[in-house]
Amino acid sequence: MRSPLTVGVYQMATTDSVRQNAAKIHDAIDRSAAQQARLLVVPEGSLSGYPHGPEVDFAALDAAQDALVAHTVQAGTWLALGTTRRTEAGLWNSALLFSPAGELVASYDKTHLTGSDKEIYQPGQELGVVRAGEWTVALQICYDMRFPENWRILRRLGAELVIHLVSASRHSPWKVPVLEGAVRSRAAENGMFVVTANDARPPQMMVSCACDPDGKDLMRAPENEEVLLFAELDRSLLKSTHLDDRRTDLWARPQYRNLLLS
Repeated sequence: MRSPLTVGVYQMATTDSVRQNAAKIHDAIDRSAAQQARLLVVPEGSLSGYPHGPEVDFAALDAAQDALVAHTVQAGTWLALGTTRRTEAGLWNSALLFSPAGELVASYDKTHLTGSDKEIYQPGQELGVVRAGEWTVALQICYDMRFPENWRILRRLGAELVIHLVSASRHSPWKVPVLEGAVRSRAAENGMFVVTANDARPPQMMVSCACDPDGKDLMRAPENEEVLLFAELDRSLLKSTHLDDRRTDLWARPQYRNLLLS
């Protein structure tokens, strides 16, 4: 991914059908490529449906994922995809980043699980960043936005762009300004870009957006509408002010260090 980077953000109305979800994402890949977008971001669980557990037809899910990856190769785009993953250890709520060469560059499992998540998924255990062309990129999922420690760790690891997949819809519309403020804060307090793709099913608890390192909107979707929008990200706008001004000497004091670790 080069800088400036044009990103397509698909505020998608996810369904319970893998086939229908895949068809929507295929269409978004074509529309993104037509706009010369180099990265397409779709919501949490956008391929498998969310939340979904053992009832998922994993053979059909794997085939649909393979077809999407092949399509991204043809289109020459990156894809950040939300889906349910199955391993011998259980089910995982995952964000996957595929390159235009069809390579799985990054796989992230949601680390902070909601009450309903805990009934289905295993909690992720790793945070990390990957190099994607000129960019250093990280992945986060939905509820992770409520825990700024994740985001600070990722920035300290070198993240310049955090791709945030969300399924915050169908209840609690009062959360719209709260969660939108959280995303803006994660961008501004770390001086990095954040791109968020949320499920479009109404009522939404937040909208899809792209924020610059000041926390300002580069793009913000309308509420409760299925829409594909675009934002341009310029790495020259990255900032380190908040990182440089941290009082890490305070954290080293035993009474505070113990609080941080508890």
